[in-house]
Amino acid sequence: MPLTTDTYSRIVTKPLLLVPVLCLFAVVAGSFAHAQPDQADAADPAEQQQEEKRPARLLRLRLPITGNADSAFRSMLDRTRKQLLAEPGNGQRPVIVIEFVPLAGADGFGQGTDFSRAQSIARYLTSTNMTGIETCAFLPQSIKGHNVLVALACEKIAIASTAEFGEAGIDEDPTRPIDPAVIEGYRQIARDRRTAPEAIVVGLIDPSVEVLKVTTEARNEYIEADQLEALEQKETVIDSTTLIPAGSMGLLSASEARDSGTVRLKLDTLDELARDLGLKDGSLSEAASMVADWRPVMYTLEGPIDASSQRRAVRLIDNEILMNDSNWIGIRIHSFGGRPSAAMGLASYLAEIGADNRRVVAYVPEEAGGVAALVALSANQLVVHPGAKIGGENGMPLDESQIAALRDAIQATIPNTTRTWSLLLAMVDPDLEVFRYTNTQTGAERLFCEDEAKQQSDSKDWRRGDPITTPGEVLKLDSDQLVAFDIVSHVVRNAEELNQIYGFESSPPEVRVTWTQEIAEGLASPGVAVLLIVIAFCGIYFELHTPGMGIGGFIAALAILLFFWSKATDGSASWLEILLFVGGMLSIMLEVFVLPGLGIFGLGGALMVVASLVLAGQHHLIPRTAEDYQELQTSLAVVATSGILMVVMGLVLRRFLPSIPILNEIMLTGPAGEELQQLNYRESLAEFSHLMGHRGVTTTPLMPSGRAEFDGELVDVIAVGSAIDRGATVEVVSTRGSRVEVREVQ
Repeated sequence: MPLTTDTYSRIVTKPLLLVPVLCLFAVVAGSFAHAQPDQADAADPAEQQQEEKRPARLLRLRLPITGNADSAFRSMLDRTRKQLLAEPGNGQRPVIVIEFVPLAGADGFGQGTDFSRAQSIARYLTSTNMTGIETCAFLPQSIKGHNVLVALACEKIAIASTAEFGEAGIDEDPTRPIDPAVIEGYRQIARDRRTAPEAIVVGLIDPSVEVLKVTTEARNEYIEADQLEALEQKETVIDSTTLIPAGSMGLLSASEARDSGTVRLKLDTLDELARDLGLKDGSLSEAASMVADWRPVMYTLEGPIDASSQRRAVRLIDNEILMNDSNWIGIRIHSFGGRPSAAMGLASYLAEIGADNRRVVAYVPEEAGGVAALVALSANQLVVHPGAKIGGENGMPLDESQIAALRDAIQATIPNTTRTWSLLLAMVDPDLEVFRYTNTQTGAERLFCEDEAKQQSDSKDWRRGDPITTPGEVLKLDSDQLVAFDIVSHVVRNAEELNQIYGFESSPPEVRVTWTQEIAEGLASPGVAVLLIVIAFCGIYFELHTPGMGIGGFIAALAILLFFWSKATDGSASWLEILLFVGGMLSIMLEVFVLPGLGIFGLGGALMVVASLVLAGQHHLIPRTAEDYQELQTSLAVVATSGILMVVMGLVLRRFLPSIPILNEIMLTGPAGEELQQLNYRESLAEFSHLMGHRGVTTTPLMPSGRAEFDGELVDVIAVGSAIDRGATVEVVSTRGSRVEVREVQ
């Protein structure tokens, strides 16, 4: 078709009309392109770089792997994987770093791991269970034995520059060839992971295999010696050298392992590893606390919690910390509750010591019910068995005043814990509503009541979610809920898994009550305390009636010693009570033997003795709580009962003791029967008027009564006026029957 003018105009003009549009688009696009760098520059470069880094966790595998340690470690891997995958990510795979830590042993290389245990963990690491997670083995020191298999099952291996890696079959019987099933297990892991050459992997376990490094025109390759001929038929072999000679299992240095491709990274610290892997800052910070040289102990809290069990726990744990410098305190709890003040006191104590470079771990196999939940939640970490329960109805009902007191105590304790006070209070307050709150800025979740949520500095960022409490019921959580609310640190099936988590070679030593402590606790009971006081009184009574024998005095001293020792061990008696008792007894003795008079010393001494016995039975000088008042009532009841029994025993001893054979011959007894009647008759006829005006010498101090000698005759006299010393010259000034009054002659 011929090209006309109109046609030409349409062809040329229409494209020209698009030029302004294209120019406008170019300007907008250019402005947008320039705006993007400005926005990027406005953002914090450090924050942007941090967001690009990967989340990670550090797990420590204690070597050797024995018992059920493999299943415990698999559980740790699974929980860690779920936690990492639940975190907000940036499209990069999270990392689990497994640090191999040989425990102190004969060689320090972690030998002694059973093949089946190592294979169990290795298979789990290469299975689909670990999909979405990158694994990296970190070897800060040399390892040998079947631990090598676990390291080979990781996607990457990082080794310290001075460490060695190999001799996987060192624990096998050297007189027999390696079991083919074991060798095949290593081959299978090498094929599944494909990070280390299969020939080298076999050379690490099988001493009958020679491993060669072969250089061909295309590459370097590691093969078994019997594969060399087949390789030469396919490719031109330029050179071959022996890496692992036959007759010995391979043991590779860090450089050899890196050069051969068996390990990817050669570095010495976790910080270097974190930088190399591009991990988030602080993701491996748990290393410092987890690698601690634990000195563990385990204390079992069983039955209802009362003041006695609280004091016993504090006393025994304090003793372990003082004597053995224990820094890992385990509290195994089997309790349905108890007295709120006692439980809260123990909870505050555990929170306090847990904040002082120690780790307190609450271990709940079955139940920590009622106020026992406060003890469990006050620890640094909570470990439970599947199906275990925390909280629920207390064994002893709580009234409003007790709940109010607990609220104040919980809020004072919370700064030393990682919990919210709402969570702890919900365990004892059925009227408290607790909700799941989510931070709109960080995505963090916490358990708050409305009051605590308002107390947060960023309260506007917290959005209230579903309630976790039921109106009118105290909070009770099972193991699944504890995991869902991120309250529990670990869920284990047995104590062996607990030991594996914290890297203990064996179960922590149990803190047990010694036989002396058991005796002290028995003697401190109210009934035995009454018995000791009565025995002491009987001993004193017997000693006063058998002077010089010492039997009664010894028994009395022993009873008093046991009484105050048991109270001091129980924590209710101190130097105050002991000094009050000693001072009171000295005052009574002064009144009786030295300063007879108005009875001030006697009365004051008796009050001091009673006060010491009462105070020795209570832990607080001034009672404040209902438990304190109940303790005061018990202490008063002990002293009152002892007083009544002492009166009864005094009457019984006075009536029957003189008639007991043998004892009646050594006791001082006054005249009785006809002899007493004759003495009374003689005294009634006594006439001392002939002494009127006579002078004599006092043979005893006159306070005011005493004795004086007149012309060789001893006469009972009474001083007129002030007391008269012994040996003074006196004169008779009055006689009325048997009453003779004298005064001192100057």
